[in-house]
Amino acid sequence: MTRDDMARMSREELIDLALEQNAEIEALKLKLEKGKKPPTNSSNSSQPPSQDQKANRPQDKRKRRHGPPMGHVKYERKMVAEPDHIVEVKPQMCKHCQTDLAGGDSHLKDVNQITELPEAKAEVIEVRQFEVACPCCGQKQTGEPPAGLEMERTFGSRLEATVVYYRQQQHMSYERTKKALSDLHGVKLCEGSIDKITQRAGRKPSSRPSLFKKRFGAAPWSILTRPAAGWTPRTGINGSSVRRKRSCMWPALTAVWL
Repeated sequence: MTRDDMARMSREELIDLALEQNAEIEALKLKLEKGKKPPTNSSNSSQPPSQDQKANRPQDKRKRRHGPPMGHVKYERKMVAEPDHIVEVKPQMCKHCQTDLAGGDSHLKDVNQITELPEAKAEVIEVRQFEVACPCCGQKQTGEPPAGLEMERTFGSRLEATVVYYRQQQHMSYERTKKALSDLHGVKLCEGSIDKITQRAGRKPSSRPSLFKKRFGAAPWSILTRPAAGWTPRTGINGSSVRRKRSCMWPALTAVWL
């Protein structure tokens, strides 16, 4: 529209034209401001991360090299002076002319050591307790089994320590602990037995704190206790009241390493 066209327009037509152009300007400003704002993503809105726009990776970006960094000190596994087993590999027959080489002279060419785990197989120890009547006084005497082979035991101390390690140190579930014992050690345990072993191991330190004093008697040490009587009310599901027994802890503080 030229100046002459606007000069021939009436006052009302000029007002309508100005209002129409003003509306278009405001719409363009709003569109421009919207384009300046960052795109909506999971960091500035409730949008899930899966819907975020992924940035284009540069094509010339070098891939990170796997393994140790360049220039590191080379590490080689040291040979063991006294291996558990020695396997001698000697040729028995000549591959060229089939001559018997079993009785021929040989010299050592190379040595290689392989670290291997022993076959996983649980041992079953049967303890037979005998009773003998004294020929002098007639009283019956019963044989006392050694530590770790008590008559009330079902599982050995090493097996129980393995169960506690899986449950407490590695935080494995009952199902995974059960499978690990079966696959790695050939031991079949139910989840109830695993729970009893864990509970029994948890009761031992708190029931006899004097063992710490016996072990670290010469070192400066102290035992911190907290009253364990009573019940602590807790709020359960749907607002229901749950009674939870308060337990007691016996942490030992000492400068001597276990």
